[in-house]
Amino acid sequence: MNLTGDHISLRIPQPDDVDAIHRWENDPKHWLVSNTLAPYTKDQILHFIEHDNDLYADQQMRMMIQTREGVVVGCIDLFDFDPKNHRVGLGILIDDAFRGKGLGQEAIALTVGYCFDELEMHSIYADVLENNASSQRLFESNGFVKAGHKRDWLWNGSEFLDQYFYQRFKEQ
Repeated sequence: MNLTGDHISLRIPQPDDVDAIHRWENDPKHWLVSNTLAPYTKDQILHFIEHDNDLYADQQMRMMIQTREGVVVGCIDLFDFDPKNHRVGLGILIDDAFRGKGLGQEAIALTVGYCFDELEMHSIYADVLENNASSQRLFESNGFVKAGHKRDWLWNGSEFLDQYFYQRFKEQ
């Protein structure tokens, strides 16, 4: 699978993506929103790429975000895939060096189109920390609406943080 936009494309991870994924997954600043409790080994990541990245079998799928020049700038995840109720969760990570360039917005737009048109989803949701204004703007600019407020939802080691629940529905 390959989804192509004006500036980026989305593709299934390959073994040569292990180093980038390993770096992102093992950065403790991402652990809060990914519910990661311990670092991943490169072998675990390679196993995921080769065996556990099937949306229908595993209810999750990762796609790599790369520029037209082939530079991997982040990843986008579909999770909690529920074909019975026609909904799926969406998460995105853009490498710090590539933020603020519109790449995340294009990646979400491509993924939303794929979810609605190919997967026949009715709704897509995302969880965003209350203090992450840039991520809130990113989802809102892609048609997501704040549908809920989860109070004291995530423990960061010193305090509980609130999280917003965003949704976007397929236009009827």
